[in-house]
Amino acid sequence: MALEEKQTLLPDGGERMTRLALCVVIGVAVVYATVKLCEGKNIPLWEKYGPWITANQVQAIAVLSAVLYGVSLALWPEGNPPAATPEDMGGYQPCT
Repeated sequence: MALEEKQTLLPDGGERMTRLALCVVIGVAVVYATVKLCEGKNIPLWEKYGPWITANQVQAIAVLSAVLYGVSLALWPEGNPPAATPEDMGGYQPCT
């Protein structure tokens, strides 16, 4: 099976992975920037949530990334993939 044929049989997850990777990168940047900028300052919200964020940075990044992913889906919904034709499936037809 040629590489081109193999790629057409797989679902297109490239856009989803790119979107998720961008959300994670932005989440990492926001968490680390927030920790660096807010430590030692008298900000009430930081005094409430700052200790948890500094102690649980991985969880904070995961939560923020999930929120960013949901917001990105709300703002820019994924397009529905086109229906597979028999030519796309190598001449095979699904069972009905």
